[in-house]
Amino acid sequence: MSDNEQMPLLSCSEEDVARYLTEHPDFFSRHPDVLRQVEIAHESSGVVSLLERQQQLLRDKVARQEHDITRLISTAKHNETIYKAFINLYMALLECPDSKQMIYLLRAILLEQIQLDGMKLVLFIAGSDEHAANLVQPRNLFQEVLQQRLARDDYYFGRLKKQEMSLFFTDEQAIKSVALIRLGGQKDMGILAFGSIDEQHFQGDMDTIFLAPMVKLINRLLLDFSLDSQPTDVPSS
Repeated sequence: MSDNEQMPLLSCSEEDVARYLTEHPDFFSRHPDVLRQVEIAHESSGVVSLLERQQQLLRDKVARQEHDITRLISTAKHNETIYKAFINLYMALLECPDSKQMIYLLRAILLEQIQLDGMKLVLFIAGSDEHAANLVQPRNLFQEVLQQRLARDDYYFGRLKKQEMSLFFTDEQAIKSVALIRLGGQKDMGILAFGSIDEQHFQGDMDTIFLAPMVKLINRLLLDFSLDSQPTDVPSS
């Protein structure tokens, strides 16, 4: 080949370069002079070297990992608080003498320790327990909630329409999301409602692992309080 002749250029795409560097991760170790010359345009820092860019990426990765670890620790502590609160509630309900004490326990433990913003117990059946009788409301007032929210499952988590919300909480409470629990199963003894001012607090995919044992105890207590088995309705005009 004469001096005037040029070597043919090989066709090499960006993908080829990227593939080569991926397949040869030691390339820059063998060619440190190339590494020092590589510059990368960065939106906030202008032009930086590849080494500086790699260091920044590592710092960002460490920061994200630290954030994730902090979030996981916070979640674990919150779950521990919930676990302890429900254990205390289970133990207290086992010795609960009447519905008045039961409601006190629900408020004291769940509202204060787990920091919920509202609770209401509605019963559809009356009995010899005087305080329970004061909680009785006609079942047909809650027919839409039972059909729309609790027909397929004894639990509903999420938001309610304004008319539905008014059955359980006042406007002043500013409840945005709720947990509704159908008590008694097929016996249809009532509804237990918890509310939060955070619209994201109760969501449809929530687990009932802590609620299920509590509900069994409450159902048992309501039966022990000698409640009748017939639901009440508003008399037809």
